[in-house]
Amino acid sequence: MIEKIKIKDVATYDTEGIEINLKKINYIFGSNGTGKTTISEFLRNRNNPRFSSSSIEWKQNKSNFEIFVYNKHFVRENFGIRNEIKGIFTLGKESSDIIKLIDKKMEEIRKHQEEIEDLDNNINEKKEQLKLLRDDFVEKCWKLKIKYDDVFKEAFKGLRNNRERFMEKCLEEAKSNNNELHTYEELKKRVESVFNGPQEKIDLITNIQFDESVEENSIFQTKIIGKEDIDIARLITTLNISDWVQQGRKYMEHTNGLCPFCQQELPKNFKAKLDEYFDETFNKQINILNLAIKRYQNEIDGIIKNLQFLKNQDIPFINRESVSHIIDVINSTYKENILLLEKKKNEPSRSIELRPIAGYIKQIKFEIEKANLQITNINRVIDNIKDEKVKLIKDIWRFIVEENKDNYKHYIYNFTRDSKALEGMKTKKENKLKYKKKLEQEVTQLQNQLTSVLPSINEINNLLKSFGFTNFKLAESEEKGNYKIIRENGEDANETLSEGEKTFITFLYFYQLLKGSNNKDMVNTDRIIVIDDPISSLDSNILFIVSTLINNLKKKIRSNKSNFKQLIILTHNVYFHKEISFNELFAM
Repeated sequence: MIEKIKIKDVATYDTEGIEINLKKINYIFGSNGTGKTTISEFLRNRNNPRFSSSSIEWKQNKSNFEIFVYNKHFVRENFGIRNEIKGIFTLGKESSDIIKLIDKKMEEIRKHQEEIEDLDNNINEKKEQLKLLRDDFVEKCWKLKIKYDDVFKEAFKGLRNNRERFMEKCLEEAKSNNNELHTYEELKKRVESVFNGPQEKIDLITNIQFDESVEENSIFQTKIIGKEDIDIARLITTLNISDWVQQGRKYMEHTNGLCPFCQQELPKNFKAKLDEYFDETFNKQINILNLAIKRYQNEIDGIIKNLQFLKNQDIPFINRESVSHIIDVINSTYKENILLLEKKKNEPSRSIELRPIAGYIKQIKFEIEKANLQITNINRVIDNIKDEKVKLIKDIWRFIVEENKDNYKHYIYNFTRDSKALEGMKTKKENKLKYKKKLEQEVTQLQNQLTSVLPSINEINNLLKSFGFTNFKLAESEEKGNYKIIRENGEDANETLSEGEKTFITFLYFYQLLKGSNNKDMVNTDRIIVIDDPISSLDSNILFIVSTLINNLKKKIRSNKSNFKQLIILTHNVYFHKEISFNELFAM
């Protein structure tokens, strides 16, 4: 049944609202406009969004109760413009054996429901015990975290701001961590060396590749001269003017047979002799020389460019000052060699000796190799630290497991015991729910054999006659399962009823509805009854009759033998209020 009603933010109720504590039988008295109908309408239509701020607290499972509300909205819905009224299914009286069987099964259903509710309470209590047990274990684990957090914070990473996750890690490690146990002091020393050393690996320095043959090419020492077995070769060789002649030869094309140097007429066939002197072999050696110079320039330019990062960047373990000096020497040496090569290019008969750069490059390669050796050693240490970190973290958690051993044993023992008990109660509840559902299905089948809308017509008509209302009655309408109100001559009376007649017939209809249902599958559900001012336009005689019927409902509720479980009466009429509540013997 309902234990408490809270109503606020609707109609006459402000944001603070009111709370109403309820018993089995309840009287709510108040003048018009004070919010009585709002209460009854909330109970009738509590899922309406306008009542979103209001609530009901149930003493028992709300799914087991159906709320029947009599108020002006009930009258409007059931006795409005329509001529037909929903029929009321009730159990017939044709078979006392079936009715007794239904009553017996209903009693068994109620008994099972009580046992299910007891199990629900026990299940909730057990869940709360498990929650308290878990919360306690969480706090004990967290105290260990706080105690060792400063030293073991790396091992606790990712868990330091979450109590639940830290506790779950404690559970996980307690089940699986079999590492050797170390003392706190041992672990503290290992933390200092493992977690405070270098952490990131360093990339190796790319070494320099240099082809020494580019500066040792024999073409640089070779004197490139013309053919020696012609008559002018001896003169050129004796005077050592091969380069001078070769340069002058370029200009002969434009001197019209004159010497480009002295402007004297040249001997006949002199150009042909020069062409023969500077033959194919000479030209081939010149090409070899040009290619060798180009190759040398490309190689050294590339080397110098690749060495700039050593000079410009702060590379670990490299003596930047020393390497910069060597690079500067390579640059200056290269410039000197380029001048020599230019001379050789202009004077092919000259023999030149390049100043070697290979030695300086070897010095830089040595510096790089020396730095790479140190980087390799550091990286090897870091690799070992990574492995050591994993092992150290596991050893730290082994220490925590040992520190938490008694807390863990207490938690696991009680958790296992209470969880088994909880599962047992859930299984028992599930079995009882299945059996209760089976009983309900059996009751529905039995009710289907007996339920009918006709007995309700007869009972309401008999009540009307007994109260002196003979000018109208109920009859079954053409639509099977529905009623209509007719006069003695059979004419429809719905639209010609006076207010007093309408109030009386609607209350009798509601009173009969309490014994059954508009749905034949819900004839015997447990009921909460709400009656809101049922005496509008009634004379004193009918008011007494209505009061008598309500007092009958109260007796049934007190007897605890019917499916009427709770009654809430709201009225503004002081005489009606006195009539239904005057006997102090029955006051709750």
